[in-house]
Amino acid sequence: MNLSCEFGNLEIFLYGNVYYTCLIRSSSITKPNTIIRTINGKHLEGKSDKDVEAILFKGTTVNYFPQGLNKIFPNLKAVRIHKCGLKSITQRDLVGLENIERLRCGHNKITSLPDNLFRYMNKLIDISFHDNGLHFMSSEVLKPILKNDLKCVNFSENRAIDAAYCYYIFNGTKVDSIVKLMAMIDDKCGKPVKNDEQTRANKKLKELKTEGFKELWTTGRFSDITIVTDTEKFKVHKNVLTMQSSVFTSIFEDKMKDRPSDEIQMKNINSEVVKTFLKFFYTDEIEKEENLNLLELFSLAAKLKVETLVSIIEDMIIDDLNDDNAIEIFELACRFNYDGMKTSAFEFIQSMFDEPLKDELMNQPEVLKELVEAKRKINSILNKLKSAKIITIR
Repeated sequence: MNLSCEFGNLEIFLYGNVYYTCLIRSSSITKPNTIIRTINGKHLEGKSDKDVEAILFKGTTVNYFPQGLNKIFPNLKAVRIHKCGLKSITQRDLVGLENIERLRCGHNKITSLPDNLFRYMNKLIDISFHDNGLHFMSSEVLKPILKNDLKCVNFSENRAIDAAYCYYIFNGTKVDSIVKLMAMIDDKCGKPVKNDEQTRANKKLKELKTEGFKELWTTGRFSDITIVTDTEKFKVHKNVLTMQSSVFTSIFEDKMKDRPSDEIQMKNINSEVVKTFLKFFYTDEIEKEENLNLLELFSLAAKLKVETLVSIIEDMIIDDLNDDNAIEIFELACRFNYDGMKTSAFEFIQSMFDEPLKDELMNQPEVLKELVEAKRKINSILNKLKSAKIITIR
C-alpha cells in the first residue's frame, strides 16, 4: 500500500518534545498485516526519510496496525494512531519498532492487550491506550518494560479500567506508581484473550502439522530456501517458516527487495541446535538429546521470535537449573526479557547463599555474576583445603 503525508516539526504529544513528523490524514487500512510500501510527501528542506522521528495517523481509517513503517523510516522514536478505529495490536505488529520510545493508540476500538505485547520494547517509556474498549488484559503486559523508567502509562476511560500513571490526565484516576496501576489492571480486567486472527492461525497451523508436514521436513521436497550452517545444509520452505516467525518474514522480504537468494547463512551456531530448531517448525516436537544445548536453542528461538518454541524450552531450562548454569540462565533471561525464567534463576541463585540477596540484584546481572563467581572461587578454595586435610568443613 502507498500513502501520502505531510512532513513537519510537530508537538504530537501533549507537553512532549517536538518531532520531525510524518502526518497521515487519509488511509484505508482495513485488513490485517497490511504492508506500507511507500509514504510520499514533500520533506522540509534538508530533511529525508531518515530524519523522520514520529508518525501520526489522525482521524483516518487504520483498523489494523500497519506493517513496514520501520523500513520506510528507520529512525522512528514515536508512533501515534489517533481516532482511526484501530481494533487490535499484537507483539508481531511491533516487530521492527523495538527502538520507539512512545506509542499512543488513543480513541480507538482495542478491547484486549496480549501479555507479550511489549516483550522486546527496551526503550518504550510512554504508552497510551486512552479511550478504547479495554477489558481484557493483565499486569503481565507491563512487566517487560518496568526497567525502562516509564514516564506515562495511560489506560484511562476504558471499559474495565479508568486509570493512568502519567504526568497528565484529563479524566479517570491518576495513580502515583506503576505497581498500583498493575494491581488495578489485575483487579478490574479479565484475562487477555487471543484475537480471532491469531486463533484461526494457530488452528490452521495445528492442522497443517500433520504427517504431510513431517514428510516435507524429512524429504525436503518442494523446498525453496536452504539454511546453511558451518557443517550442514537444511532444505526448508519459506511459507512454513514465515507462518511461525515474523523475523523470517522480514528476512525474506529484505532478500526479495535487495537481490534474490536461495540461501540463509547461520554460521557459528551448532548444527544440531539449528536442526532441532527447524524441525520444530514442521513437527511441533523437541527431542531432548543429551548433547543438545538448550540455552543456545533458546537464544536462537528468542532472536527469531518463535514464541511457542521459546515457551517450551523455557520450561525445560527451568527444570534443569543447577549451581553450574543458574547465572548463565539468569543472564540469558535478562538479555531477552523473559521474566519467568529470570525469576526462577534468581530464586535458585538466592538458595546458593546463606544470607538472602537483595531484590535489587534482579536488575543488576553483572553484580550478581560477580557474587556467584566469588562464591564459586571461595568454595573451590575451601574444597582444596578440605582435600588437603588442612581444614574441616562442617
